[in-house]
Amino acid sequence: MSNLNWYTPLGQYATLDDIRAQWHDLLDRNQMGPYNPVPGYHDAMLSFLGGCALSPELKLAAVLALGSAFDFDFRLALGALGEPILEDGVEWPEAVGASVSDNGPALRVETGDAWLGAFIAGRMAGLRETMVHDGTRLEDWKAAFWDAFLEMACRHAAHDAVRLALQHGARPEADSYAAVVAAARGMHGENSAFCDYGLPDATDDGYGQTLLLLVEGGLPLDEMLAVALPAAAAADNTAMLDVLLAQGADIRADGGCALAAAARGLAFGAFEWLLEHGADIGADDGAVLDAAVATLTEGMVEEALAAGADPVTCASQVFRTALHASPSDLYPERGDFSDWRADIITLLLRHGARPAGPDAVEAVRSAPDGQDIIADVLKRIEPDAGLLQPLRALVAQDSPA
Repeated sequence: MSNLNWYTPLGQYATLDDIRAQWHDLLDRNQMGPYNPVPGYHDAMLSFLGGCALSPELKLAAVLALGSAFDFDFRLALGALGEPILEDGVEWPEAVGASVSDNGPALRVETGDAWLGAFIAGRMAGLRETMVHDGTRLEDWKAAFWDAFLEMACRHAAHDAVRLALQHGARPEADSYAAVVAAARGMHGENSAFCDYGLPDATDDGYGQTLLLLVEGGLPLDEMLAVALPAAAAADNTAMLDVLLAQGADIRADGGCALAAAARGLAFGAFEWLLEHGADIGADDGAVLDAAVATLTEGMVEEALAAGADPVTCASQVFRTALHASPSDLYPERGDFSDWRADIITLLLRHGARPAGPDAVEAVRSAPDGQDIIADVLKRIEPDAGLLQPLRALVAQDSPA
């Protein structure tokens, strides 16, 4: 079972060599090694750097000596721990001092393995050089570390870790409100494979409390609710929608955006919940129907149409979306969506959509298989002359003179 506190046994050690003897075994035992599912290893490094009681020097030395640079950005580690290390003023070895000393002091570390000590010094020097070349400062990576730590803590509903991140200046709005989105998903969506961490707060109610901790940390309540509502809807988390409603979510104002998110994620339960609680199916000039069409899933489009979405007023928009949609995130095993595009266009036509004019012509022209799709649709709707006429007009305008 994954465990954010995997590093706890390391707290009794005082040397890098002792930590080295236990490091990989502890990661593997807690299913948080580099070869376990993402983002387990990334979370393991964040939690170790932010939560372990070892000295900053020993923690950074452990990550540089034993960590995987392919699976974790070491600049985050330097951002988390760099300030006390820079104050220590350790001299670089004479062999490399002339080239890297301008980038700050070396890392104080003791090990019985001379090769390992040289390896750490080399990684530290390379890390400093990278920061010089990319133009970032230690303060930038400190902020990036605590923002990432906050998102991780919210995804795990680890309340003490959330408080710790906020105390260090983590921003709930960073990375498009990643921390809010993670908490709003709760036990659903991308969190579902990582919801059992042996932590008492990893329940839907615990995730709701996580969101309130972000508000206590300075995020305005209405801002949190406006972000959390579509995030919960996209994850089909109706339990969290109940929590957000109790916290004051305005379904009439923000429900349209949430409906579109639910449609885009094929979250049928959340879609129905939002409609039952007053969300506007016609919000944002057809955005909900457009999101349903983008999935190329007839059931989702039919659900939106049955709820009152109007395919007539947004015909050009949904026609273009249907011609270009490739929902490989929903159906990664499928390579060709041409048949599904034709299915959705046929469905929209039968419900009154009549794409016409320059926008519709351009949509057909810009779609890689636009002509073939229209030809397929024409076969499906015969002998309905009322539907044939607008499509034939599009093909005629799109054909070479």
